[in-house]
Order: sequence, then C-alpha cells, then structure tokens
Amino acid sequence: MRARTKVLITTAVAVPLLLVGAGTAYATHYRYRALPGSTLAGISVEGMSRAEVTALVQQRANAITITLDTGEVTRTARLADLGYAVDVGPTVDAVFDANASWSAYASSLVSSHDVPAVVRVDQAATQKVAADLLSGVGQAGSNAGVKLAPNRKSFVVVPAVQGRSIAAASYQDVVLAAGRGLKSAETRVQFVDAVPAVTTAAAQHVADRANALVAHSVTVTAGSEKHSASKKAKASWVTIPLTNGMLGTPAMNATKVTAWVHKVAKGVDQDPSAGVRNVDASGAVRQVVTPAKDGVAVTNADAVAAAAVSALASGRSFSGSFEQRTLPATWTEHPVAAGADKLAYHASNGQRWVDVNLSKHTMTAYVGAKRVHGPVKMVNGSDKKPTVVGTFKVYVKLPTQTMRGSNADGTKYVTPDVPWISYFHKGFALHGAPWRSSFGYAGARGSHGCINLPVPAAKWVYDFAPVGTPVVTHV
Repeated sequence: MRARTKVLITTAVAVPLLLVGAGTAYATHYRYRALPGSTLAGISVEGMSRAEVTALVQQRANAITITLDTGEVTRTARLADLGYAVDVGPTVDAVFDANASWSAYASSLVSSHDVPAVVRVDQAATQKVAADLLSGVGQAGSNAGVKLAPNRKSFVVVPAVQGRSIAAASYQDVVLAAGRGLKSAETRVQFVDAVPAVTTAAAQHVADRANALVAHSVTVTAGSEKHSASKKAKASWVTIPLTNGMLGTPAMNATKVTAWVHKVAKGVDQDPSAGVRNVDASGAVRQVVTPAKDGVAVTNADAVAAAAVSALASGRSFSGSFEQRTLPATWTEHPVAAGADKLAYHASNGQRWVDVNLSKHTMTAYVGAKRVHGPVKMVNGSDKKPTVVGTFKVYVKLPTQTMRGSNADGTKYVTPDVPWISYFHKGFALHGAPWRSSFGYAGARGSHGCINLPVPAAKWVYDFAPVGTPVVTHV
C-alpha cells in the first residue's frame, strides 16, 4: 500500500509542472508579439511584432481615401486633407495592451479581440473643409458678429446669414469610421438647414454691452484742468473675446486704460523753464530777460490708472485726480550794465539790444549801456496801423521776402523783395524799405506796423541782432 500511494502522489505533482512549463514557453513566445486572436480593424495581426504592426498601420493609413459626392462635385481626398489622421503609436499600443495581463495570454487561446485604429481630429481643419464644401454648393451661412462702427465710437452688429450645415452622418462620421477601420470610403454628403451658432439677437446683446462700457465716463483732473477720455478712445479699450466662433462678454482692456492714464499724466508733466533776469548792484531785479516757470510732475499715475481699471471692471464710471509735485524753476542773473538803468532796457554788460523810439521815430542799437549804432531815422506804424509797444525778441530772420497784408481800409497789399527782415513779434519786423526816399515820421504816412529802415541800416541790424536779441519799442 505504501508503494502505490507514493506513485499516485508523484503523478499528481507532475501534471501541473508540465502545464506551467508549457504556459511559460507560450508567454515567452508572445511577449513581444500580438496574441492569438488579435485583429486590428478586422485585420489579423496574430504573432506580429510591434514593428510589423506599426508598418501595417502606416501602410493602411496612407492608403485610405475618402470620396465625397456633394451632388454638384465629387472629390477624393486623403484623411490628412480632411483634418483626420490615424495616430499610429497609440493604435499599436492598443494592440499590445493585452500583453501586460497574464490572464489575456490564457484567454487568447480560446477567444479573439479586435482593436479599432486611433484617429486624431483637427477641428479647425475639418471645419475649413466643411466650409469649403458648403461654399462650393452656395449654401454657406455665417455667424453674427460685432465690430466697431465706421466712426470708431461705438459697436454695431454684423447680422447672421442663414445657411446650411453638413449632416455629420454623411461626412464626419463616415471619415471617422474609415480612419478607425483603416479602409477607404465613399459618401454622398447631405446638407441640412442650420441655425447660426451666433444669432443676430445674441450679437446685438453683446454690442449693447460693449456700448454700455463706452458710455461710462472716464475723467482725470489735474489742477484746474479736466481730461476726459473720448468715445473713440474708450471704444478702442473694449475687447470682445471670440472662442470657437462664439462671442464672449465685452470687457475693458486694463493695459489700454492704464496707457491712456499715463499718456494724460505725461501731458500734464512740465519741466521747469529756467529764467534770465538782470539785477542791479543791490540785487534788485531791473529787467526779466526770459521769464522762469516752475514745472510739475504727476506722482500718482499708477494709482489713478489702477482705480480707473477697477471702476470700469465693476461697470462704473471713473473720476480721479492727479497729485502733482512742483519742480522749482531756476534763474540766471546778470548785473545791469552801468548806466543802463536810465535806458528803456536795463541790459546786462555785453548784452545786445535794439531801442525803437516811437515818439522820436528813431532806431538805436546798444551793447549793454553803450550805443553802438544810431540813432537812425525810421518810419513806424501809421495812426490806423500802429506799431506794437513792449519788450520783444527777434524770433526769425529772412534776407528777403514778399510781404502781404491788409491796408487800413481793408484792401490787400503785396510788396515783393523786401530786404533784411528781422521779425520780433508776430508780423512786426525791422526791415529795409527801398521804396521810401525819406524817414523819421509816422502819422498817416506810416507803415503797416513794421519798422521801416533805410536798406543799409536794415542790413546792419540784420547782421548785429541774432535770434533772441531784445527789441524794445516805446514812446
């Protein structure tokens, strides 16, 4: 009995060992090959290596064509032309996913499993093809839109155009199935009535919201001056998102609002203007040659911009104020030349200037308090066209010019070839008057306001007085 029992035990152990050995050899053989019963889009790939399956997928994918019949035209295209592509890597991975499970090795002996190809879709490309198909049969519609009005101060609606769309079952579904099945296909494209994704009413709602943003006032005060954004400026700040053809909620662009505030602040900023004045021995100011002016600088532009952005984002108008810092002006002081305090202009030492005495009808040139030319007899403005009175500066010089203007009675005059002109205030100038034979008077026979000089005297002044030279006219 003992010997028989031993034989039975040995036999019972030997059978499982044989099965395990056979299973291990089976698994080892198929470790890097497609399992028995494996098909890809109905095509048997049993026993193929990953490289062989990859080559098969690529070959079949490249051979796929789709024939589209619209009733008007027929066209044949590859998947890629229509915005579809067989994704080779994920497709091959799907075939070999079963190799990761021991149970799949066993079940593959008595069952089969089919894997469709993995297809990648480029939505933008497919939509373009669909639009081309629709336009080819004259049935393309369009969504409503919103754009700036011609005056760029408000927003208006571009109405939707009713059209048709392609039935997915006759185009998109067919192409997708062809890609997954790795085989070519033919289809008759069917067109159906389509409601625009963005209706005119929906676009009007968006335009109304955009115009409501433009209607909000944006004002910044700087001292006594107010700066308000124009409708055109505010309209340029509005952005309307467009996602997959759908209109979003209008909003103010914070960057553009901030840029506008800083532009206003830059216009408010003023550099100080240095002045020049002549002073006597005691330091008292006797003559302001060039007025000085303090400057200002805005100090809170960033804070104002942030507040404006916040208000507009909350659907409110905005009113704010710039804070300003004074930038003090500087002075350059020149001592008054000895004796110049008794003249019409208290010039500093070495300063050139021109004295025009309207009572004596003379012109005299000085350097400081020293007379260097004249007095020269001249003709000043008539009673009805008098010469301006005050302290001015030569601002432009011309060797010759045709002068035009109006007479006292309103008629026009034209005087060509006027020589050696030194303008000192608007249309008032020192210039030669070759048409005159005598000087030293005004009254009814005076000029149109200019200082008429003998031509040699006018040339002398032209050479003597550079731009910026003071000209003092007085009675």
